[in-house]
Amino acid sequence: MTVASDLSSRYGGRTPRERPDRPERRRMSRPALLGTVVALAAAVGVAAWYGLAPNPTPDGTATVSYDVVDSTLTRTTIAVYPDESRDIVCAVRAVNDQEATVGFTEVDIPADPAADASTPVIVSTDISTTQRAASGHFESCWYADDPRF
Repeated sequence: MTVASDLSSRYGGRTPRERPDRPERRRMSRPALLGTVVALAAAVGVAAWYGLAPNPTPDGTATVSYDVVDSTLTRTTIAVYPDESRDIVCAVRAVNDQEATVGFTEVDIPADPAADASTPVIVSTDISTTQRAASGHFESCWYADDPRF
């Protein structure tokens, strides 16, 4: 009797050539595998569509200043980064101390083929108000050709 067989009989080991009993792995059926691949491809396509689609609204618009002239007029200055091919429309409003809108106007910024992406266009506008405003600021901007607006 060798030492290896003596140890295996004493401690219940197996001989080196034996393989443990393993249940067979279940594999996905062909239709399930095909469905998974199609679903993953669709998810990647949707993610790419949203990631590469053009931005629906202009970025980087900011209120530069405002001046409450009197109870009927507020001047507001905004900075807008122009687009090379699409006109932009910005909503500018004047609000009172309770943040209620007391004046509203829209400003058009025409497309500029020579636009510099790092230089905003400064636009000043007069807002007629129904009472004395506390401030004036841009509310939102959108592309003029967007059918949602």
